[in-house]
Amino acid sequence: MDINNLTSDVISCVHEAGRFLQKERLRIDEADIGIKGPGDFVSQADRTAESMLKERLLRILPGSVFMGEENSPDVSGGDGWRWIVDPLDGTTNYLQGIPIYAISVALEDRRKIKSNWGDITLAVVHLPELDLTFDAIRGGGARKNGAAIQVRQISDFSRVVLATGFPFRNKDVVDQYLAVFKSMTLKVGNIRRIGSAAVDLAWLASGTFDGFWEVGLKPWDIAAGILLIEEAGGIVTDFRGGNPLENGWIVAGSKNVYDVLFEVINEHFPERIFI
Repeated sequence: MDINNLTSDVISCVHEAGRFLQKERLRIDEADIGIKGPGDFVSQADRTAESMLKERLLRILPGSVFMGEENSPDVSGGDGWRWIVDPLDGTTNYLQGIPIYAISVALEDRRKIKSNWGDITLAVVHLPELDLTFDAIRGGGARKNGAAIQVRQISDFSRVVLATGFPFRNKDVVDQYLAVFKSMTLKVGNIRRIGSAAVDLAWLASGTFDGFWEVGLKPWDIAAGILLIEEAGGIVTDFRGGNPLENGWIVAGSKNVYDVLFEVINEHFPERIFI
């Protein structure tokens, strides 16, 4: 398998889906919107975009399997290659006309799997409205619109900008989350809540943000972003230093920012049982 050619094919695929989402957003109707849970929306655009991505991704890598948010979230991983896809991360933004949402595609190598998850080998995150495409290949670096990117190395914490998301799926830990938020607000320059974890992670990889934490995310929210950050020189773990794909509790950043954020999180989540 030629990973470079495969990446080009994936980028072409997500651009096609992005154009569809842009056109669909102009004519979306309230009847097309469903609710999966508190604060968790889905539209027909999500479902159609995922079907488009699934059909083409399985065709460009025969024998692979597909895990997607909307139509096939529980597919068996198998022992080969698996696509992990969010066809529209930031659905609320999309539905509200906020032009910050993303398509996230990761390719997982399960051929020599030693745990529940194999290595993420390829990642593409595309922001249709902003015409930004991030990609990474394991061992081959990370890029934004074709130009190499790195996490920002910064020692002056008054200039550090973090990103996060609110725990709408895990309201039982709101107090702990707000304690972390307060502590980090006093330590850094600013904190942003964009509304798309895939965007947050891509922007961290490219130096727009310096750190990120969130709770209760899904594999398709973060799989591509994990590789982008690692290939850009950053660190990504769960709240205990393990693999965030296992539980969706994620902390990331350049080393010095990650170290501080990780320490603060562990002060406020001392007995965290992952949900």
